[in-house]
Amino acid sequence: MQIADRIQQLRKQQGYSQEELADKIGVSRQAVSKWESGQSTPDLDKVVAMSDLFCVTTDYIIKGVQPPCLFDKKAAGDLYRGFAVAFAVAAGIWAFAANRFRWDECLWIALGGGAIGFGVALVVQVIGNIIVANRGK
Repeated sequence: MQIADRIQQLRKQQGYSQEELADKIGVSRQAVSKWESGQSTPDLDKVVAMSDLFCVTTDYIIKGVQPPCLFDKKAAGDLYRGFAVAFAVAAGIWAFAANRFRWDECLWIALGGGAIGFGVALVVQVIGNIIVANRGK
């Protein structure tokens, strides 16, 4: 797929006409038509404007290269559940072993531990995404 095809595909996915796209990035409809027919290519500043408008990278528009996905829903869910359960179990065991709490207090402490584990998992995910995003810079 060429740059012309990607521009046309992205425009159609967003439901824009050539004229609407042209208005949004500050060019004529004829310029968009020439880009999509392969008669010319957009200037770099127009590629950047399209990447912002279509929420894709400039690499995707120019080369068709998709960046690696930084967010895997299944892995994130596993991460959150794992941390929440681990913290909840640790807090529950501590509360029970302390021998100072009633069973309902132990339950609330375990739930609080799970909430803290969920928060820790969020921090771990954000830090991991920052590391992955900055790899190779």
